[in-house]
Amino acid sequence: MKFTHESNTTKVPPVILEVDPKPVFYIGPATRENPMSQIRTKLLGNVYFNDSKMKWNRITLHFTGKAGLNIYAASSTLPSDVVNSQSDLQESSSATTHLETTVTLCDVEKELIFTHEKVIDFGFYLPPYLPPSIRTKHAFVEYNLTVICSSSGPFSKKQKDVKPVTVRRHYLPSPSSLIPSVEYHGVREWFEWSAEVPKATAIEVGEIVMALRWSVEKELVEIDRIEFCIEELETYRFSTKAGVHNLPPMVTQFPCTMYHPPTFSNSSETHFIRTPIPLISTKREPKTIRTHHFDPFLEISHRLKLAIHFIASTATVQPLELEFPIIITDFPPDTTADYFVNPLSPAQSISTMSDSSMVSLVQPVFASSSTIQPGGDEVPCVDLDLPEYTPRYESVQTTSTLPPASSSTAS
Repeated sequence: MKFTHESNTTKVPPVILEVDPKPVFYIGPATRENPMSQIRTKLLGNVYFNDSKMKWNRITLHFTGKAGLNIYAASSTLPSDVVNSQSDLQESSSATTHLETTVTLCDVEKELIFTHEKVIDFGFYLPPYLPPSIRTKHAFVEYNLTVICSSSGPFSKKQKDVKPVTVRRHYLPSPSSLIPSVEYHGVREWFEWSAEVPKATAIEVGEIVMALRWSVEKELVEIDRIEFCIEELETYRFSTKAGVHNLPPMVTQFPCTMYHPPTFSNSSETHFIRTPIPLISTKREPKTIRTHHFDPFLEISHRLKLAIHFIASTATVQPLELEFPIIITDFPPDTTADYFVNPLSPAQSISTMSDSSMVSLVQPVFASSSTIQPGGDEVPCVDLDLPEYTPRYESVQTTSTLPPASSSTAS
């Protein structure tokens, strides 16, 4: 008879890295013109040492970020210098080019001092111009924090542990922030209109509301109904020596809401047109809305589409279609950040963003090892010297062999 002894003990790694599971957040666009870009964002975490016999002589934290693009683009949508560089086998307008590249957004180091304690708490300051984390069908932005521990001597060892880090970027600091509106005007023969559209809105609000006023010659035509909806644009972009180029955007239109004006309305009345923000997937609309996003290869933006339908007694009148840009974002969670001030002044606290969010005013410290390569709102170059394949890129029209007349630049 054979006896076996089962042990419940499991082998614990000598070094374990733990980071705060909450996302790291920034406010405003990833540009140096952003007034909130001076806020220093800190990533909190711990390093646990489970081997008491091991003496580490060097402990290094590495924070790295990468952005990537992997997409098939129709040659007719690419600039002429790219199309002309294709092989003879792909001279037809239906050929596609495989765009694939990965760039480094940041690579920052921080040294920790080993004090023979079982755990070291750390606060890692992150670069201020990082684009948010995302992963779509054709692009990604991801971040990782790595701890590397090494010992010296004849039996030197090296231990490594990696943890992912999520970065979020918001465009409204708090629910109490004042959101300005943009006023638009227009005239179409017998119809004059004026619209006030908010520059941004948060998904927590649940709906988008715009104010619309109009004046119409009722002897000729009357307004029957107004269709109001949100459109999401997913635009992939890259840069070559000729400049920045945008591929045709992938447009998702969410369900429209209908507004019927009152029977007895005049030109002095203000009509509030509303449409919900789709946050829950349904059978009718399985896709939910995403917040505004901008990184080296991808831009997710939104616009409001308004279709005004008329009733005419004499002839058929075509609907008037209007489009207005809007930023759809979310509110950041309560957190603590450090702000830059004069190094000679003592640290002090002020309340910002919300009652429970405090920031400390301290002197800026720029890490010498912090190198921000193409990232944020900058556009890195894409390597076009890659194998080419023939699958079509979505539903891009390839009837024309000419490249786009002009290329859009990064906003």
